[in-house]
Amino acid sequence: MPTLHSVLNGRTESVDHALSVLSPRWTTWTLQTLRQHETMRTAEIASAMPWNTNVYAVQLLGRLQAQGLVHRPGHGTYGLTTYGRATEPVHRALSDWHRQNFTTVTADAERAEDVLARLRPAGTTATLAALDEHGPLTYPEVVETTGLHPSSAYQRLTRMERDGLILRDSPGRGARYGVSPATEQLGDAYTALASWTPASADPGPAPGRPVLVRPQAVSNEWAAVAVQRAPSTAAVPGLFSHPPAAQPLVPAAVTAISRPPRTR
Repeated sequence: MPTLHSVLNGRTESVDHALSVLSPRWTTWTLQTLRQHETMRTAEIASAMPWNTNVYAVQLLGRLQAQGLVHRPGHGTYGLTTYGRATEPVHRALSDWHRQNFTTVTADAERAEDVLARLRPAGTTATLAALDEHGPLTYPEVVETTGLHPSSAYQRLTRMERDGLILRDSPGRGARYGVSPATEQLGDAYTALASWTPASADPGPAPGRPVLVRPQAVSNEWAAVAVQRAPSTAAVPGLFSHPPAAQPLVPAAVTAISRPPRTR
């Protein structure tokens, strides 16, 4: 498996671009739904993901069309572009990594979305690449190596530790941070993200101004019932076999049991 440094060397910009496009909530679910059904109407897509409103589905599809991920082959219907279809190996690599490191039973689409949410915050890719290349670093060394603002670096390290991406060897001010054993296995996922470039995008005409709606607070219990009742879910084995649920964070103490941070 390739190391993070070897994968990310000179490619952090393309990785961050891929994360910014693919990480917004429900993007993976929408792309995988269209991949299974070829072309669908807006109402059919909203029915396949009934925890979202029809208005929200229109807004989401408008964004995906503007980014070249979907197109409109007919009036009121949507399908994947070549660029959109090329996300399949990315989603597969992300869900495979999640399955190897988390025991929660959920759909592959939700696994991929959870990983994207962990990797998306600004500075995460650069920080992981630095820690993988130089070994455990103190907070000042992380700031110096990555070029992050001191306050941003502290917030980033706190979030990454909570997400199970990094470990620290002590609670004090002189703590050293290193990548977790799970993060050492992210090479294939980052390779897929780095290889997915916008070169094949065919955005087509820009969609009309989307209807702005407030972000939805999704209830896991309600979403579970909605997924089970959705008529189209049975036609997509594996994708909608489990409702979307928030993934548990990886406690640093538990992860540290398997192996301490690497030293160089």
